[in-house]
Amino acid sequence: MSYADTDAWKSISGQKISPNAKFLAYGLFPQEGDGNVVIRNLDTGAELYEPAGARPAPPAPDPERETPLPQRTTQITFSNDSRFVAFTTFPNQEELKKKASEQSKGGLVLVDTATMTPQRFTEIKNYQLPAESGILAFLKDNKEKTLTVLRLNGNQQKTIPGVVDYTLSKDGQTLVYATADAVLAMTTTNWEGNPLELLNAKGKYSKLTWDEKQSQLAFLGNDTVYLWDRKPGAARVAVSNSSPGLGAGFKLTEKGTLSFSRDGAHLFFPTALNRPRPKPEDGEKANYDLWHWKDESIQPMQKMRIGADRARNYRAVLHLAENRVLQLANLEVQEITPNENGQYAFGLDDRAYRSITEYDTKYADQYLINTLTGERKLLGKQRSGNYSWSPDGKYGLRFDSKDWLCLNVATGQESNLTAGLNANFYNEDYDAPGKPGAYGAGGWSRDGKYVLLYDRFDVWQNAPDGRQAKNLTDGVGRKRAIQFRIVRPETEERPEGFDPAKPLLLRAESIETRETGFFIDTIDGTAEPRQLIWSNKNFTAPVKAKNADVFLLTQSSFREYPDLTLTNSDMRTFQKVSDANPQIAGFNWGNSELMNFRSNDGQALKAAVYKPEDFNPTKKYPLLIYIYERLSQNVNTFAEPRPTNSINIPIYVSNGYIVLTPDISYRVGYPGDSAMNCVLPAIQKLIEEGYIDETRIGIQGHSWGGYQIAYMVTRTNLFKAAAPGAIVANMFSAYNGIRWGPGIPRQFQYERTQSRIGGTPWQYPLRFIENSPVFRADQVKTPLLMMHNDADDAVPWYQGIEFYLSLRRLNKEVYMFNYNGEPHNLRIRANQKHYSARLKEFFDYNLMSQPKPEWMEKGRSFLEKEPTAPARSSTATEDEDPDELP
Repeated sequence: MSYADTDAWKSISGQKISPNAKFLAYGLFPQEGDGNVVIRNLDTGAELYEPAGARPAPPAPDPERETPLPQRTTQITFSNDSRFVAFTTFPNQEELKKKASEQSKGGLVLVDTATMTPQRFTEIKNYQLPAESGILAFLKDNKEKTLTVLRLNGNQQKTIPGVVDYTLSKDGQTLVYATADAVLAMTTTNWEGNPLELLNAKGKYSKLTWDEKQSQLAFLGNDTVYLWDRKPGAARVAVSNSSPGLGAGFKLTEKGTLSFSRDGAHLFFPTALNRPRPKPEDGEKANYDLWHWKDESIQPMQKMRIGADRARNYRAVLHLAENRVLQLANLEVQEITPNENGQYAFGLDDRAYRSITEYDTKYADQYLINTLTGERKLLGKQRSGNYSWSPDGKYGLRFDSKDWLCLNVATGQESNLTAGLNANFYNEDYDAPGKPGAYGAGGWSRDGKYVLLYDRFDVWQNAPDGRQAKNLTDGVGRKRAIQFRIVRPETEERPEGFDPAKPLLLRAESIETRETGFFIDTIDGTAEPRQLIWSNKNFTAPVKAKNADVFLLTQSSFREYPDLTLTNSDMRTFQKVSDANPQIAGFNWGNSELMNFRSNDGQALKAAVYKPEDFNPTKKYPLLIYIYERLSQNVNTFAEPRPTNSINIPIYVSNGYIVLTPDISYRVGYPGDSAMNCVLPAIQKLIEEGYIDETRIGIQGHSWGGYQIAYMVTRTNLFKAAAPGAIVANMFSAYNGIRWGPGIPRQFQYERTQSRIGGTPWQYPLRFIENSPVFRADQVKTPLLMMHNDADDAVPWYQGIEFYLSLRRLNKEVYMFNYNGEPHNLRIRANQKHYSARLKEFFDYNLMSQPKPEWMEKGRSFLEKEPTAPARSSTATEDEDPDELP
């Protein structure tokens, strides 16, 4: 397999099973080119492939988000009777070659599953197909802003121009829509009459929001919250800027969300600070930033968060029965999390600790807020993390880095749920200087009697007062060294907790073999978990069809793509219902296995070993190591062939490499040495198997993996070639560097998290020196291929420059690719393909005796890149040297 083969490699996304389990729909998109939505009749096996355009590229990193935004895919929805399925499409590859202003918008396809006939609609902004209705509505992304309402079974439609926002009730019988002049409602069963006028006034209306029972609707507009009770008559003004109870200095804003409590008795709405706009100054102004030592956050951090700060909203509440408004959030307590019944909320005040995040973690003072009175009760100071609510709103659950604690809201009593139990509920493998996280919580029983918590292996059933606890899985997880985790196949918009009368479905995974399977158990039961299926595969959490005992999931291994599979609650049989990449059969793929080894410190660890499908134990193979932290858990994970900024294991294995991914365990203060103590013994253990050519060993890693490689090549000559990407070379300068994505200092990383120094340079100067590869650059004898991009948003690219310049000064063989404008991880596919090809050429030359590529032989001058670059100024005098630096 080559990287050229990845263009046509397809991935499945957006999959949905119909409520009656008779049909399946999913997106099938290649890495390059146009994809389809596949609709499959599960009874007959007949399939319809409908063009869906080219899937958009992954979104750019958002510094305001801790987790990256998912890549967009087609939105698929079945009608409640399974007769119809609707899905969105994207512009196709040809359209994307045009100017942005000339490209077509996305589309919508409606398919009648009885006849497998599609209807296509163009220029679609969004659509709604409520779960309990036979009505489809979609808004055109055109000048007319046309809303189309379609009765699916009768194929009758109505169009309404000038719509800016709309919503359908869950039963589909009521449509509410806003124009620039009014907000109107109509019944979809009889739309020939005039719509009901809820409001007649020019304005910008948005956030049309139903309550849980669909009996009332709220919306925003003209600095007002409006409320309509789904009866004949106009919407009423519920809240305005003059409403008593609205915080002084606050005003209503559209930048936020409207939400009802579960019972519809309380409406939460957003407000913003009523800041006057700054007046422009006369005359010429200085353009500067002031870095003040008492700033809550440094200037780059403020700059990256300016959009969020300007859009910041503060929650307030309207108690509908009393028609009373209370401002809940303010400048002191900005974050508010109400419970489902709307009567209490948790609040966070982080003002005193904002600067600490630069070198520590996030802290806040925690409050319990009575939303009926506004009274605040301090729960604790300088805590990390917040409470999560039980579904009934009676309890708050938090983890304190060691134990789970539960707050009884009515009594104010907080109970420790896990302190007396013979198990640890924190991550026992955590080896950084900070506080370990929890193994997790599985949720609450619907009656509020129990919360389900995880230790490393088992699930515990804990009473919220801490007086009763039992090992729900009866210690089977610990006995068999498997991890039990609860999965919820049913999809719920607002989960109410587990029904204690029904069995719990558990996904289980062996930490010794990485086999997985499913078990069932019961709350308050006495029997051990009952095994349904167990296999040397990776099973994903299933999703249940709404009205049938049918589950949709995937099963995969390193050599088996995660195609869609059907089973039922017994899980006795599994039916594969997709075949995304049949071409896999034509490639020399590979197999994976786990290897046990011991670190130089004697710790038992694991590594994943990947071998070619045609592996011959009598041959000698080149070995390529890929490192980060712990990776052996991926031994049964299918690795999709695609270009990135790291090696692709299937492609390298297909081309005759053995690939090793060893686990690394760390000692605080010695991260580089820890890597040496784990990686080298793993390599030696594999060499002892007899099929590794010791003269052809390479290593690659990116970011933290790249740092560890840069450290190791200053201390061992084992590697014939190494390719560290986005490295830290100098921990002194990196400590006071900035993660330019979020704009935060990097100090926290060395003191508390991944870099694991455990303190500051003035506390541990020798640790910073000893762990910095740049101070031993003269010891490097391994050819290096580096990549560090000039827009790296995580590791400042001058770190790569420091190592490159040191090696260059020492006349060492080193190459460094800088992809202009790219962040920490390559995003542009052309760059991904280019670097992946160069990376393979580098290893093929050094480890496979392939011809030396031209870029290694000759390089590439800037003149070759920019043949039209502006010439040097010719204004130098006779006494000046035009080549001398100023």
